[in-house]
Amino acid sequence: MLVKNGLAFVRGAFEQADVRIENGRVTEVGQLSAKIGEEIRDAQGLYVLPGFVDIHIHAFGGADCMRGEADVRRMSTGLLQTGVAAFVPTTMSAYPQQTYDALSGIQAVVDRPEAHGAAVLGAHMEAPFLALKYKGAQLGECLQAPSMAAYDEMVRGLTCVRMMTLAPELPGALEVIAALKKRGVVTCAAHTAALAADIHAAADAGLTQITHLFNAQTPLHHREPGVPGAGLADDRIVVQMIADGIHLHPDVLRVAAKCKGAQGVALISDSMEAAGLPDGQYDLGGQAVFVRDGAARLESGVLAGSTLLMHQAVRNMITLAGIAPEEVIPMATSTPADSVGAKGFGRIEPGAAGVLALMDGSWNFAGVIA
Repeated sequence: MLVKNGLAFVRGAFEQADVRIENGRVTEVGQLSAKIGEEIRDAQGLYVLPGFVDIHIHAFGGADCMRGEADVRRMSTGLLQTGVAAFVPTTMSAYPQQTYDALSGIQAVVDRPEAHGAAVLGAHMEAPFLALKYKGAQLGECLQAPSMAAYDEMVRGLTCVRMMTLAPELPGALEVIAALKKRGVVTCAAHTAALAADIHAAADAGLTQITHLFNAQTPLHHREPGVPGAGLADDRIVVQMIADGIHLHPDVLRVAAKCKGAQGVALISDSMEAAGLPDGQYDLGGQAVFVRDGAARLESGVLAGSTLLMHQAVRNMITLAGIAPEEVIPMATSTPADSVGAKGFGRIEPGAAGVLALMDGSWNFAGVIA
């Protein structure tokens, strides 16, 4: 297929460039002529972007990765239609056997990918090594102290775990961070009572991300910067942000973007099963979640993930936070991909995944090429 006449995001800038996709991969970028019999897609008036990469997503369209392989496959096929090229299904607090079962389902899709779906890059474990005080919508009874013995009990030799969110101030957490780094697992801080010094110490041990910045963590204060302040100040750390206009005020989105730049922010959905569906009552870890005006909350009022889609996050960063598109696009593509070592995603270049997201001049989603 040849995608012509679009304004493509190539090498960090927009340019009039055609993109050729063959056998699921980008093969050429530039001023190209169609081959005999080649399918042509006219992208006149549209931005042509790399497929989005979501490294923190629990569920989508009624499917939840905690329910196993079939739901992960539904997520894969459904997310592709929203412009997502790759994602990291994210588990939540559960008992060890339930966690193992969820990871097994994710492993199955990693090993046998959907023929026409977003790539599953591995699993993101958001639990159980979390602080009870900042549990948010996590199940407190399933939280436990960090240890590699507990980790191995849940994983049992599976190789799909790519990320883990934990509370770095808990006893044993720094040892877990260091051990997971040796295994190639990216560690992130959230659901945590950590002080700024704890975050910097965790970065010394190998921690590289803050999960859903400002949410479920100590706040930013001018005499104790907490988790957000340390994450924004430490150049070793990428911060994940939920840019739905609910979790973070547009000014906060703008401040974080200005502090970290395009290579320091990873936009995430953190979505639960209502993403892509109407308002109503849904489920998260056996808890009733009520979605009103797109905001997902437990009966107590606590936010319970989001209903955000990645293309909406991009639009919000541009239109609500006022960040230049050239800065925003990497936050949803190359930065999250690079942060988890996902080669072949997040850029339009020869050899990259042949998934392109299309957006119009007002930054509305206009379709996907895959």
